[in-house]
Amino acid sequence: MKHLIRFALVALFIAPFSLSAERSIMDPVVYDLRGALAAGFEVAAVVTDAGELSEFTFDTASSYLTLLKPATFYYALCVDTAGQLAYLYMGPKEVGGSSEPYIQELTPLPSAAAQGLKTTGKGYLISLGSGVVVFAAIAAADDGDGFAVFLGFALGLLVASVGIVVSVAAGLFKGAKVAVQNRSEIQQREARRNSSSRSSNTQFVVEPVDELLVPAEFTTALKFAVGR
Repeated sequence: MKHLIRFALVALFIAPFSLSAERSIMDPVVYDLRGALAAGFEVAAVVTDAGELSEFTFDTASSYLTLLKPATFYYALCVDTAGQLAYLYMGPKEVGGSSEPYIQELTPLPSAAAQGLKTTGKGYLISLGSGVVVFAAIAAADDGDGFAVFLGFALGLLVASVGIVVSVAAGLFKGAKVAVQNRSEIQQREARRNSSSRSSNTQFVVEPVDELLVPAEFTTALKFAVGR
């Protein structure tokens, strides 16, 4: 019985740390390509200011390009179905006047599903640990007839079950809350996009550039990446 109690306490101590064992990485960079990426073109490769290729994902629904390698600025090589090439510059620029694109450098929005599952997972571990502690505490008082063990198991199972149900409900609430916050943030971004001042200052932009204006080391890396 002492070994059982010791095991339960060790499991309770270790459980929270298993949830937090996440890989520490830098946040990706997100650019909104609306108004900059020509119709029929797709992003084929992206290079950083250091001349290194960056992995990326592109959401066609929102036109958000997510770059996984942080940098000061980027050049993107875009290709259409006919094989024509086009280039985009993404980064800081002194802009002014309504003719210049105002396209923000954005931070990724949290996933509502992931946040909900994370909340549920934490609650699950806490509930499971609480059930184990209740079982161990009552079972420790067993005088040999097994009644305390049975009672501890029943009460521990009840505590864990109720806790898991509450955790699932909390996870659903958290996911719904994050989804609402995401919609609000998207609306705010759209409002800033439409009403931002055009006075001359440094902004993060996305704009097409002629190949002749792209430094040779960048065009070489981009073309090599797509087999040109």
